[in-house]
Amino acid sequence: MKDVVDESNHVEEVFAEQVKMLYENTPVALLVTLVNGAILILVQRTHITPPVLISWYGTLLLVTTLRAVAWHRFARANPNFAGMHRWHAIFLAGTACAGAVWGATALFLLPADSMAHQLFVAFVLAGMSAGAISVLSPRLEACLAFFLPALLPLAFHYLGHGSYLQMGMGIMTLLFLAGMLFSALNFHRSIRASLHLRFDKRELEAEVAQRRAAEEQLFMEKDRLQTTLSAIGEGVAMADVNGRIEYLNPAAETLCGYPFHEARNRPANEVFDILDIEENQRAGTAMEESLRTTGKITRQGVLYCNATRHIVEEVATPLYDRHSKIVGAVSVIRDITETQQMTERLAYAADHDGLTGLPNRNLLKDRTMQAIARAQRKQENFALLFLDLDRFKAVNDDLGHAAGDALLRNVAQRLAKCVREEDTIARLGGDEFVVLLNGPTQESHAMAVANKIRESVGQPYQLGDRSASVTVSIGFSLYPANGGDVETLLGYADNAMYRAKQHGRDQVYM
Repeated sequence: MKDVVDESNHVEEVFAEQVKMLYENTPVALLVTLVNGAILILVQRTHITPPVLISWYGTLLLVTTLRAVAWHRFARANPNFAGMHRWHAIFLAGTACAGAVWGATALFLLPADSMAHQLFVAFVLAGMSAGAISVLSPRLEACLAFFLPALLPLAFHYLGHGSYLQMGMGIMTLLFLAGMLFSALNFHRSIRASLHLRFDKRELEAEVAQRRAAEEQLFMEKDRLQTTLSAIGEGVAMADVNGRIEYLNPAAETLCGYPFHEARNRPANEVFDILDIEENQRAGTAMEESLRTTGKITRQGVLYCNATRHIVEEVATPLYDRHSKIVGAVSVIRDITETQQMTERLAYAADHDGLTGLPNRNLLKDRTMQAIARAQRKQENFALLFLDLDRFKAVNDDLGHAAGDALLRNVAQRLAKCVREEDTIARLGGDEFVVLLNGPTQESHAMAVANKIRESVGQPYQLGDRSASVTVSIGFSLYPANGGDVETLLGYADNAMYRAKQHGRDQVYM
C-alpha cells in the first residue's frame, strides 16, 4: 500500500517522462530498423521475388518515415503534461505499425525451400525484439504494441505446419515472446522506480532547500531579536515552565547582578531578590505568579543588587507553544527608581514650601481638616496661630533678598524648636506662617506657645557678616470656639494678628 501511495505522488510527471524517453530513443531505433531491413532483403533476395521484397521494404520505409516525422514534431512542440497522452497514442500507433511490418516477414519473407533463410528471418525478429526492450520499456503498452504483431505471426506460422521441428520452433517463439515481455516488465519497473526516485529526490532537495531557507530566516529573526533585546534599556527575562531562568538580556543582568551564564537554570526567585514595597518582605517574581495563574501579572517591588536598591515594575506574561500549552513565561522589568523619586519629589513640592521646606497652605488645610475630624470625634479642641514678621520688608531692602530668604529659613528652624513634633508649622507665603497646635489645647497653652515663639523669633539673626532683628505679631483662634471649619479658623487668627500689629506689633492677640 505504501508503494502505491508513494508512486501516486508523481503519476503525471512519471508518465510525461516515460513518453519523453520513448521519443528520445526513437532516432537510433529508426536507424537500426532501416539497416536491419536492408540486410534482410539482401539476404532473402535469392529466394524471395523482388516485387515482394520491394513492397515490404517500401512499407517499412514509409512507416519509419512517419515515425520520424512524429519524433521531429514532438521535439519541436516540447509538450506539457496535458499533451503527453496524445503523443503517447501517436507513438503507440507508429510502434504497432512497425511491429506489424516486421511480423509480415513470417507471411511473405519465409522461403519454403530453405530452412536456413527461415532461421535467418527468425534471428532478425529475435534481435529486433531484444533490442526493442531498451527502447520501448519506459511504457509497457509500447512493448506489447511491437512484440505481439512482430512475433505472433511467426509463432502461428510454425505452429500451423505439422512437423515436430516447426511445432517446436513455434513453441520456442512463444516462449521467447513471453521472455521478452517478462524482461520488458522488469526493465519497465526499474525505469519507473528510477523516475520516482528522481522526483522524490527533487522534492526532497526542494524541501531541504526550503527548510534551510526557513532555518536561515529563523536564525536571522533570532539574531535580530537578540540584538533588539540587548539594545533596549528594560530588563527582559525568560523562564521555563518550572520557573527556571532561560534568558536574560544585558539590562536584566545589570538589575539582578548575575551574568546570564550564572543565572541560567536557576530559580527566578533566587536570581531576582525582590521585596514587597508595602510589607518589605521577600516576594516571588511576577514570572512565577504568571506561570501559576496563566495570566498577565503586573507588580512593583524593591529589587536589591549588590546593596543597591531599585524600585522596579515587572510585567510577566505566559508563553505558549503551537498546541496552546504553557512552556514558560517572559518578564519585562523596568527600573522605576528615578520615576518614583521624581513622583515623590513632585508630591512633596505640591505640599511644601520650596524655600523653608515647611508644609504649604494645601497641606495645612488638609491637616487642619484632620484635626477638626479628630477633635469632633474626641470632643477636644485645638489652636491655630497666625504669624506675620514685623518690618521684614526692611531687612529685604537693606540686606537683599538672599539675606531675607536666609532669615526666613532661620525663622522656620526656630519655630520647629518651639512646638511639639505632632504640631504642624506651615508657611503661607512671604513672611506669613501658621502653627497648628494639635489638641487638646486650652487658651492658656496657646498663649504660652505664642509667647515662646515671639521671644525666640525676636532674637537677633546672623546673616553672613551682617546681623538683623525682626519681631513677630501673632493672632490665634481656638476650635470650636472661634470657628468650625478651616477658612473660618484661619480668618479669625488672621484678624487677631492684625489687631496685634495695630497695637504696636510684637504682640499676641486672640
